[in-house]
Amino acid sequence: MCPNKVSNSSLDNFGKMDFQSLHEYVNNFYYGEYGSDEDFVQGLYENGIPFNLPNFVVIDWEATSRYIMYDYFESNGHYFKS
Repeated sequence: MCPNKVSNSSLDNFGKMDFQSLHEYVNNFYYGEYGSDEDFVQGLYENGIPFNLPNFVVIDWEATSRYIMYDYFESNGHYFKS
């Protein structure tokens, strides 16, 4: 075997490690697909608030999303934590 040649088993291991890294990234940083920043932020709050807000509380999702989006980024409608 030539010393500069990479064995198939080495390539298989690299492929598995690469997929595992990608899978961990997605699990840790991917938040889903949304139609807008406002929809994304509203989804974050609705799925993350452990209590019910009273009906008289009104959230300005557009203004809230401007601040929240400093910690996230969007790519083709898919949202990730920065």
